[in-house]
Amino acid sequence: MFLYLVPLLRPDIVRKAPFFRLFARYKSSGSSKRWLRRQKNDIYSREAKHENLKSRAAFKLLQIDQQFKLFHSPGGVPLNVVDLGAAPGAWNQVALDKCPRQSKILGVDILPYQPPRGVSSMQANILSKRTHENIRNFFQKKDNKSMMEEFEDVEITTVGGKKLTVTEGTIQGANSASIDTYSRPQDKSPGSNQPVDSEQEKHLEEAKNWPVDVVLSDMMANTSGLAVRDHEMSMDLCDAALIVAIDLLKKNGKLVIKFFTGVQDKYLEQRLKVVFHKVQRFKPSACRRESKECYFVCLGKKSYYVDKLIVFRKA
Repeated sequence: MFLYLVPLLRPDIVRKAPFFRLFARYKSSGSSKRWLRRQKNDIYSREAKHENLKSRAAFKLLQIDQQFKLFHSPGGVPLNVVDLGAAPGAWNQVALDKCPRQSKILGVDILPYQPPRGVSSMQANILSKRTHENIRNFFQKKDNKSMMEEFEDVEITTVGGKKLTVTEGTIQGANSASIDTYSRPQDKSPGSNQPVDSEQEKHLEEAKNWPVDVVLSDMMANTSGLAVRDHEMSMDLCDAALIVAIDLLKKNGKLVIKFFTGVQDKYLEQRLKVVFHKVQRFKPSACRRESKECYFVCLGKKSYYVDKLIVFRKA
């Protein structure tokens, strides 16, 4: 009888017992099998593999573009596109396919990833103002070589008291070639002796400070399983993407932003309506039915300059 009571008194013995290991392995295997079964039965997962796409998320952006013409450019003028939370690169692939030729597409993620040929990537923390400046400078330069000549290295910084494991500004070029780390531009005055009228000068200044046509954000935090916490983390990332749009997006520019539905998304929608003429909720059919994820599609940025204090003031 005592032998049967030992496992109850000694949890460490229970964990080492063969039947416990067998149960744990069976439980883990059952969960994995359910995930694999769902992936196998999911039409978008199968189609993504067939089309050689990085992930099924590509179909979400394809459906958004089909509905709202995100990458339409009158006269085929090249676009500047920023993809936030770009890894593993599925949205890069869609943007590259849909944008006019000679468009510049930059994927930004705190994790390193290999962009498709024709797309550049920057390993950086989007919560850092320095990252915003690096994105602006990327689109101001005609080529990566001239950009590299004006940047110097920077040490790793900290965010929220925690040391980042990446160096902000690590970039990979449009041909998937690794380029050295860069950071804040050195102060250099523009060397132009050509006369320009006031209207041209204003246009050039606006294009310099707000160089982006489309901001895409498929960012998401690691889910905790707690709906309230996951929703709050999603709202924080959405606000970060909105700040990028305010700082970098041209007048009449477009923003697509993923969020997890919850009590605070109505306040996010109010903030977006301060910045854009049209804000619409849209859930692509490629999103899983049980998922709480949805997208705000924002069209027509009202002005180049937007006061953040007005956007984020308390209601």
